[in-house]
Amino acid sequence: MKTGNKRLLISLLIIIALITTGAIFWKVGKDEVFYLCSNFSEGVMKSSVARQLDTANLSSYTHSVNESGSTIVFSSKLFFVTNQCVIEFDKSDKVALAGFK
Repeated sequence: MKTGNKRLLISLLIIIALITTGAIFWKVGKDEVFYLCSNFSEGVMKSSVARQLDTANLSSYTHSVNESGSTIVFSSKLFFVTNQCVIEFDKSDKVALAGFK
């Protein structure tokens, strides 16, 4: 095999490996948000939600307080995964609503 063909083959293999790795991270990032979000039903305590969200490897969350309680928005740290889980709490720090977007 000629040197030019070897370089082309190696380049193609590297590109395929990078695309595959990116696809795997995209899927894992999306699944992490989706599956954790499905754990949060009405009545679950905020402390339990935070404890579970803290186990995430590829995701993070923000917490904000409002007049009806508070809200956690959980999303992937990966820039190409746009899915998020919005968890709304009542004034007693229990889940009122959790949804995956």
